[in-house]
Amino acid sequence: ESQNFIPPETLTDKERVVWDWLVGIFRETVNCRVSDADVHLMELYCRAKVATDEADAELKKDPRAYTIVALGYDKDGKPKTTAKPNPNLKKRLNNANLCIKLFDQLGLSPIARARAGLKSANAKSELDIFKELMERTDD
Repeated sequence: ESQNFIPPETLTDKERVVWDWLVGIFRETVNCRVSDADVHLMELYCRAKVATDEADAELKKDPRAYTIVALGYDKDGKPKTTAKPNPNLKKRLNNANLCIKLFDQLGLSPIARARAGLKSANAKSELDIFKELMERTDD
């Protein structure tokens, strides 16, 4: 399978930094199961990671769970307001969850790595049993 990992032209500068980091991980991974067929998952991960970081940065500036929004004025000329959920909380939560799912699909989460290691260990175990059967003698 091809592993050129050519970055999509639509990535922003911040997304490209994440892309380069991700490709670096795949290049260092022995028996990497990711190929160019997974470029779209990688692209989605980059976008979700940057969106998570942006929402997190905004929450550091304004960590309130609710923000006050002006609605105009009442009949007496007093300002009317309402409280709305801070949109950065939802943005961070949704994109962080997407990052976790994509990380798992790309084989990078601890669980995904454990599954791959277990499959590899089981495959080696089966091969060793088969090898022993092939090398036996009927003496």
